[in-house]
Amino acid sequence: MASLAVFDFDRTVVHEDSDATIIERLRRKQPEWESDNQDWTPYMSDVETVSSSAVSVFEHAYSAGFHPSDILDSIASMRPNPGMVELITTLAKKGWKVILLTDANSVFVNHWLKTHDLENAITTVITNRAFWQNGRLYIEPCMRQNVCPKCPSNLCKSLALEKWCGQKKYDNIIYCGDGRNDFCPAVNLPENAVIFPRKGYTMDNLIKKDAASPNPQMKAKVVPWVDGFRILQEVFPENSKLIC
Repeated sequence: MASLAVFDFDRTVVHEDSDATIIERLRRKQPEWESDNQDWTPYMSDVETVSSSAVSVFEHAYSAGFHPSDILDSIASMRPNPGMVELITTLAKKGWKVILLTDANSVFVNHWLKTHDLENAITTVITNRAFWQNGRLYIEPCMRQNVCPKCPSNLCKSLALEKWCGQKKYDNIIYCGDGRNDFCPAVNLPENAVIFPRKGYTMDNLIKKDAASPNPQMKAKVVPWVDGFRILQEVFPENSKLIC
């Protein structure tokens, strides 16, 4: 049987948000600097889609003397949510395809996976492309979409997942996330999927709101989680005795 597991990264696999982690480190070094822009991808990267007046977080970091190692050390220090490492490694050992589908960036995600010895457990990472140039980090959008009004232009996770899967059908599908941009793919997954929203976070609240509406969109089973062990127990109940 073909099985697919899809994970968000920030506040799902890791406890923190990677962009916020860098911003907090920058604030400690430059207390006078503040940010109020919430369109994270262009704000963090100053990519070509941003107006010429915009100044990215990475431009501030570069000007403040942040070295690539400072940024990478901050990312490496992010804690995995409890049980997530065990969950991902178990899925990989059992032959599942494991995708990270995230609005973070390739430098952050790949460095964190390498640091935590999870590179070989992940089938693919779908995210915004990032690269270093003269010591500064730049980010390019994962896509440029205007089809889905619910999602940002740089990434609709439904479109990205549909493109990656192609015509292949999966007997088992799980989707684990926390945020608003995880709701779109969740409602588009089939009845045989299981959706795992992080309890008390935006995705969970949107699913509850959808369930209370006259015409719910969600077709899949929903199981809120507080840690990866809860997901592991749901997906592999035969292993539940091994879970503390």
